[in-house]
Amino acid sequence: MDTSTDRRPMNMKSSAIPITLAAGIALTMWFWLDLWLGGGLIGGDVYTYYFPQKSFYAEALKQGHIPLWNSLVGHGYPLVAESQTGVFYPFNLLLYRFLNVNTAYNVNHLFHYVLAFCATVWLARDLGISLFGALLSGLVFVYGWFAPRCCLEWAILTGAWLPLALAMLNRYFRTGNFLWLWGLSGILCLQLLPGHFHLAFITLICLTLWSVCEWIAELRSKKTLELTESEPDVPSASRFASSTAQTLIFPALAISVGILLASLQLLPTWSLKHNSQRETSASADFDPGYGHIPPRYLSQVIMPWYWYGRAYELDNRLNAHQFLDYPTATNPVEAHLYFGILPLILAVAGGISLFRSHNESDRRLLWLGGFGLLALVYATGWLLPLLQNVPGFSFFRGPGRYGIVTALAAALWSARGWDTIRQFLGPRWKVLLAILIGVGTLLDLSWVSQKITYAFMVPDTPMTRIEKSPVRQMLKDLPAPARLFGPGPNLLTITGVAATPVYLGIGPAEYFDPKLTYPESKTDTPESPWATFTAEQIQWLQQAGVTHLVTYAPPDPQNASLQLMWQGIDPLLNGAWGRYQEPIYLSALLGTRGRGSWDQNSESTSINWKQESSEQITLQVETPIAQQLILTELYDPNWMATIDGQPAESIRVDGMFRGLEIPAGSHQVTWNYRSRSFRWGLMISIAGFTIWAMAGTLLITQARRP
Repeated sequence: MDTSTDRRPMNMKSSAIPITLAAGIALTMWFWLDLWLGGGLIGGDVYTYYFPQKSFYAEALKQGHIPLWNSLVGHGYPLVAESQTGVFYPFNLLLYRFLNVNTAYNVNHLFHYVLAFCATVWLARDLGISLFGALLSGLVFVYGWFAPRCCLEWAILTGAWLPLALAMLNRYFRTGNFLWLWGLSGILCLQLLPGHFHLAFITLICLTLWSVCEWIAELRSKKTLELTESEPDVPSASRFASSTAQTLIFPALAISVGILLASLQLLPTWSLKHNSQRETSASADFDPGYGHIPPRYLSQVIMPWYWYGRAYELDNRLNAHQFLDYPTATNPVEAHLYFGILPLILAVAGGISLFRSHNESDRRLLWLGGFGLLALVYATGWLLPLLQNVPGFSFFRGPGRYGIVTALAAALWSARGWDTIRQFLGPRWKVLLAILIGVGTLLDLSWVSQKITYAFMVPDTPMTRIEKSPVRQMLKDLPAPARLFGPGPNLLTITGVAATPVYLGIGPAEYFDPKLTYPESKTDTPESPWATFTAEQIQWLQQAGVTHLVTYAPPDPQNASLQLMWQGIDPLLNGAWGRYQEPIYLSALLGTRGRGSWDQNSESTSINWKQESSEQITLQVETPIAQQLILTELYDPNWMATIDGQPAESIRVDGMFRGLEIPAGSHQVTWNYRSRSFRWGLMISIAGFTIWAMAGTLLITQARRP
């Protein structure tokens, strides 16, 4: 007898809430103990992408303002538009304002793991799954999919909101209460504000598919009702309109309001896209297929030992293209999809029971399984030729990320499988089997998360040694701001000094134009980058305003343009590079433009930096003749210039820098950043928040009426 038809949605009772929260916190201690103890993550994008952004962001917040432009990475870029700093994400605003960067990063990381776990448990309970099954689904989903991706901060910060958004929509369809749609709008806004929009886009697809399924099911139900009623009370057209409004229009409105709320983040990014490496998917620096799951690699879900046992070879094995593989590169982290052996067996049992059930919650679990299957097909890259020109699909790369939907569906099906099996067990066997499954899955996922990852925990992280960096101390004391050049794009900006080259997920096109970027040479080697420099490279560095170089080898004595200033062990930089016993070298570059210069230098000219902040640069300049002032900062039309308080027009110099024609004499020159796209986005967000707040007030007021 199939007892699944007797299942009912199970709300999170007061006794289940502390159990869920305690389990969520305990799991973070198991997987991320070093983060709890003050250590940190190192490897992957942590020090080349996230910490450089967060260091600049935290410093600005502690000075009392929210930065819109990052003046340290390369020659600057629009910080909000690039998006992954998550400038307006509430948790970022709070944590990086009051905690040091490493602690804030750790707390954010741990909090979102707990959030993702609790949200998954709530979704499972709302779909009629028992408490242990729901806890198991949280473990399988969160620590099967997110833990190996710990080098990608956006994965957990945005992915944590997926199960919560689905739970909100499920509650709305279960109860018909519009407050759940109101909450869904807020959840979508929070998922968009961290800045990496791919998982939010995937969430929108899931919400849309779910709504369409509910609409079809509702129409079929009402058609059946019409056939059984001899004299229906309501015309068919009215029923169709009612079903469409309830299942499609109202959820679509809730999604739209959530997008409006996040416009202060979305609109600047949309504006930057049109002047970035992602303007066309044919860009050499942007391949939408990168990060797919090769079809043969799907066997990882049943044979993890075959793939993960030789993790050091995995990158090469995945990129040795074979039959049915999509013809682009990938990597083990983006292509990772694993649920655990025991949960996989349970998911099969759960799927069998679902197909035999007619319960409403089980019907929705079947839909989620269908979404997971569609996501799995897309993750292989096979559908890219069909969808590569469709908005959204053409903007994001990493098809393997769609596996998050497959992972969530598998986690929920495994929980459903547990509920099916436990019906045939006595109390004692039920407890023993639950312990076996829980502990076995925990150890299984722990082993995998240590094998497939680019980032690792260390008990003593370099980020705690910023103030001990001699490179930072020497350069911060200079009378004019410096610009560094050295290994690890973005990494050197952790010192608080501008540095090039750059690494941006979406950035100004100038940084990706081969005519403007640093000219590569055969002398550049990974073992000792930039040990020697060609004349062309030195000229590029001087023109780009680089003032100092950090290298792994001492400068060539024959190169008169480089003057060694310091050598030794830098606690911050050596630790970030993993060069614990090998010295690094700091050299001054002679003959450089620096951050500011004249096109005709003489002894009578001067440039004094009065103020430099994220949105303003003020210089006191003097020149005996009218000439051009060159600021080796990125040219952007949103930077407005004035000379002695009077508007002046900036010109583009050498393809990417700012220039200004200065009359003879002494003048005060100011550049102010005024982003038009941000102002429009802010106004739209304020309008959206007004609509959202008014709707919430109305719904809460109505709910309180007897």
